[in-house]
Amino acid sequence: MFAIARPVRHLRPLGGFVALLGSLMALPCAAQAQVDPGLWVDLVSDQRNRGLSWSDGEAAAQAYVYLPIKGEFSTSAQVTSLRGSTRHGGADAGIDLVGTYADQKDLFRWHGSVVGHIFAGGQGDLDYIEFQTGAGTTLGPVDVDVLVSYAPEQDAIGGSNFYRQIEASAGIWGTPVVLKAHFGRSSGHVEDRLKAERLRPGGAYNDWGLEAEYALKAVTFTVAYTDTDIDKDAIRFPALAEDHGAAIVAGAHFAF
Repeated sequence: MFAIARPVRHLRPLGGFVALLGSLMALPCAAQAQVDPGLWVDLVSDQRNRGLSWSDGEAAAQAYVYLPIKGEFSTSAQVTSLRGSTRHGGADAGIDLVGTYADQKDLFRWHGSVVGHIFAGGQGDLDYIEFQTGAGTTLGPVDVDVLVSYAPEQDAIGGSNFYRQIEASAGIWGTPVVLKAHFGRSSGHVEDRLKAERLRPGGAYNDWGLEAEYALKAVTFTVAYTDTDIDKDAIRFPALAEDHGAAIVAGAHFAF
């Protein structure tokens, strides 16, 4: 899932990724300079992260708060409604707590983050931690960003998870429209097959997406297409076999 421009959006949702928006959607992957604290509220028809629905295909809401600390260091928090997500043990909400270092020199920008994913209202061991780093540059009218996220081996995700993504975005000259495209891949080591399918149903897979954004003062409207190459027949646990294919997602994003 993609995200609107804001300081280091990681995954959407939750990390990032907490945002992601990027992300993809995180999150977007770009580290962008911001001095003042910021607050955003998002409404989407489906909360997609790395091609997977985290809200069981239902509409969801998300709030994101950004707080600079000193220099290039900042903290942020993101809360997402998960609608009793089957993927996350019936959790009603996901919370990302993020610490980030971000900097920029000329046309190059980079960031590193630690993201804690917390799932409220779910059953079982669900919380996990993830490390992210990203870099980007501007090539003429196009912004290009790469993101790498790594969750070391943890019981909650049945092993480790390694995600990498490339995203390109460009505005249409003379309009408030921005177009984005991304491609990502998820892989990792498996210790517990059931828990590993939470983030990688059927094993390693690719995801991709296209998005259009239309900015109208403090509101940005979005429509996105997202898909994966997950083979449904390879998924061993039917409860995790839904909401990973092609989808059109609409959203409205409010900045305060």
